[in-house]
Amino acid sequence: MPRLGPYDLIDRFAIGGVAEIYRARDTRNGDVVVIKRMRPDRPFDPELHAGFLREMQVALKAQHKNLIRGYELGTFNNIDFGVLEYVDGQDLESILDRVRRQKIQVPLSFATFIVNEILEGLDFAHKLTDPRGAPLGLVHRDIAPKNIFVRYDGAVRVADFGLSLATSQEAADEIVGTPGYLAPEQARGEPLDARCDIFAVGCILYDLIAGQRAFDCVGLDDTQMLRMHALAKHRPVPSSVPARLRIVIENALSLNRDDRCTSAADMRRALHMSEHPPDSAHTPLGIATLVRRLFDVEFKASRLPGNPLTFLSGRS
Repeated sequence: MPRLGPYDLIDRFAIGGVAEIYRARDTRNGDVVVIKRMRPDRPFDPELHAGFLREMQVALKAQHKNLIRGYELGTFNNIDFGVLEYVDGQDLESILDRVRRQKIQVPLSFATFIVNEILEGLDFAHKLTDPRGAPLGLVHRDIAPKNIFVRYDGAVRVADFGLSLATSQEAADEIVGTPGYLAPEQARGEPLDARCDIFAVGCILYDLIAGQRAFDCVGLDDTQMLRMHALAKHRPVPSSVPARLRIVIENALSLNRDDRCTSAADMRRALHMSEHPPDSAHTPLGIATLVRRLFDVEFKASRLPGNPLTFLSGRS
């Protein structure tokens, strides 16, 4: 088995233009982790290398139960690599797709729990400071189901915070994000703050509750899609949604960012006052049962010898 420092590489499950991603086992404690390293077959590019290091450094700061955490940044044979938490589960995009195809209604308690966990991770990241205590002003910019992971035990993780890094003072030279989840100010190319992430969380809550996206981007070209987002022309919230939960969604999807909750913590408080407040004591088991049932084949195929349930290892 190939080795990278103290890590035995198990398999490569993703490769991009800059980096490749492996599952690996830490030989010191047996934990399964993710190794992300610069591609050794590509010439050195200082700008791409700096972006990779910045992403890893943010991941190392992301020591929160709802963020994919960084464990180590190292170099082996003159190639930099980062060690990240391995999420034993599925991304929310795949879950929503399978739920729709099987015509399953996600319980409201599941929806509010998942969104609450996303908001808890975002609140931590938005409040990160530098060594002098000054706010970093981090904004994800690409909160979308593809970047939310639900483990097979029902735990929730936000991914790619470092990759999508911006600051509240930074003007948007380019529009970063996923169609269907762009805040109006993103679509207009304006400077961003944490409220653009609040908008995207509102879109995810709509997804989970309504069984379809808040924004219908099918068949639209880039110009039409950006115009729709710039005007916040989303589908109406279904009349079946309870009143206080409807207010949470409509507030998050407000056209004017000044009308939204000012922070992820504020949106969490509103969610807890809704008809279906998040229940961390019982809901994860129900979510775990649903995800394991939806992905039974994938779950069984992804088990590793000696560590059948990776989330039961020392790192929780």
